[in-house]
Amino acid sequence: MKENRIKLLSEAPVTKAIFVMSLPVVMGMMVQVFYNLVDTYFIGRLNDPYQLAAANIAAPVFMMMMALAGIIGTGAASYISRCLGEKNQEQADKTLAISIVICIVLGLVTMLAGILLLKPLISVLGASAETFKFTYDYVLIILIGSIPIMCNFAMGQLLRAEGDAMGSMVGMLIGTIVNIILDPVFIFALGMGMQGAAIATVLGNSSALLFYCYRYASGKTLLKVKLSLFSFNRTIWKEIFVIGTPASLSQLLVSVSMIVCNNIAAGYSDIVVAGFGVSVKIITIGTFIFMGFAAGCQPLVGFNYGAKNLERVMAIIKKGVMITSTIGIILSVVFGIFARNIISFFISTPEVVDAGTIILRAQMLSLPFVGGQMLCRTTVQAMGKALPALFLSISRQGLFYLPLLFILNMIFGFNGFIYAQPITDVLMLIISALILLNIINKDSLMNNELAKVKMEGKLKLEKPRLESSHDET
Repeated sequence: MKENRIKLLSEAPVTKAIFVMSLPVVMGMMVQVFYNLVDTYFIGRLNDPYQLAAANIAAPVFMMMMALAGIIGTGAASYISRCLGEKNQEQADKTLAISIVICIVLGLVTMLAGILLLKPLISVLGASAETFKFTYDYVLIILIGSIPIMCNFAMGQLLRAEGDAMGSMVGMLIGTIVNIILDPVFIFALGMGMQGAAIATVLGNSSALLFYCYRYASGKTLLKVKLSLFSFNRTIWKEIFVIGTPASLSQLLVSVSMIVCNNIAAGYSDIVVAGFGVSVKIITIGTFIFMGFAAGCQPLVGFNYGAKNLERVMAIIKKGVMITSTIGIILSVVFGIFARNIISFFISTPEVVDAGTIILRAQMLSLPFVGGQMLCRTTVQAMGKALPALFLSISRQGLFYLPLLFILNMIFGFNGFIYAQPITDVLMLIISALILLNIINKDSLMNNELAKVKMEGKLKLEKPRLESSHDET
């Protein structure tokens, strides 16, 4: 099985390799999206727009936790894939141990700091007087579950780094099923409302984490969890944080953007906040599919880049962009046609349906462009290109979206607010593609030069032998 996994990474037809690596992740992501939508559905069944708005206001906290875990998950996964490509399993095992310990410590720090600063945090998130209590109840429980939530996210990425996409998908499936089952129990049967939804989320993540621990302990993985291998290995720590931090900054900036969006939306009304929240959850159907393909392609790129197979790397990128762009176009058409029906499925309040329909039809325009830029960014990360990865990670939200959000909202009001994201994504696809092509062209030239030098050296060694052979005759 291990040999088959290596062959998949290095030799299988590109399209087949992408789908084999990506589909389990996409399926797992879809299960996660289904959880998010079910969570929204059950909260919407409370027929309280303020609780629905509170769920959206609280979302950046969960995303911030994912961003911190992403430092470890993305950074360690990139280095593990390259180590396996270079056939250095010992270094990969050490990276796994170090990354798990770091994630546990980060989870503990996040929990303590978050609880200590909880009230001012809720105010910064954009909660109004009507949504403050609901947001507080939800965020408190999420913070208490910081360690299992963050470790679950990171370990899923670490499994994918060695090609175990199926194991990662099964873990996400288990966690989400537990979450979906417990949601109505805690929200309705026990009458806990938003607090019940948060408890179900923590328990779902804990269930997935237990499965990942079992997966590593069962001997079905290329790598082994040996916490005794933990050390302050400078090379490994550098690789984790230099590559992981840009990805984390991207997620953190998404959280910041959501906070800003919620505050701007609250300036219009809590109804707009609720409608915005529902539409964003629906758009995640597309973005999570693209994340799944990007995550599936990352170990393929990392392995082949480590093996100096740039031709295969380029083929992976081209196929991946083609696949995600096609999916994005299809989803945009579907969301555009059925926007009102989709929004009204989650909540029946007419004002929320009206706001959500308008926002969804604006946000859907991003979908044909998001997949390509995600693939470009994760490819740069998988290659270990720290500075370009950092630039791409901070550009989408920090350099483009936030400035455009403020400027367009100020000039065009509500329309500027909802169309800032599609404009950003068109710009980011162009920039990401140009940066990636520049990196690949430079690496290709360097590899050609090295091959030329080796060939010249070989000819110099063979020339005396040929002359000696000629003299003897």
